[in-house]
Amino acid sequence: MRLSDCIEILARRCGVNRGRTAAIANRLQHAGMLPLADAKRTPPELTPDDAALLLIAILAEQGVGDAAARAAEYAAKTSPEGYRLGETITAIMRGQIPPGSFIVREGGVSATVNGEHVVFGAPAEDGFGRFLTTATCAAIVAEWNGAPPHRADVVRQLERILT
Repeated sequence: MRLSDCIEILARRCGVNRGRTAAIANRLQHAGMLPLADAKRTPPELTPDDAALLLIAILAEQGVGDAAARAAEYAAKTSPEGYRLGETITAIMRGQIPPGSFIVREGGVSATVNGEHVVFGAPAEDGFGRFLTTATCAAIVAEWNGAPPHRADVVRQLERILT
């Protein structure tokens, strides 16, 4: 999927301004974490790993200036069972495990993945947090895999009913 398409999906689904999402992606590109365009007419193609990192950057961001550092920090956060957040979200994007819900706070992430509660890092009990519900995560994955937005909305609604 093209970077611009992924930016559109994540901005719309996460409720973040498209310009801000593009600025975060740009920071990741210039940090060498996302691919740059080979030529002006050839937009970069993203892998599931890239999309997962951009999603983490959006959820963990507390200022565009340090978005790349925070994305790397949060993607590397590990659960007591040895799972890394970046690998977990990549597996969701690839369809290897079902979508989950994530609460991203300073210090770590609380998640429900594959029916299990998982903590990545050591999240604070209170304070500012960003949320990604299972239904929204399912819609992101559906669009990533080629579903048009209206079909992804149906997936989101079904996921809300089932959970």
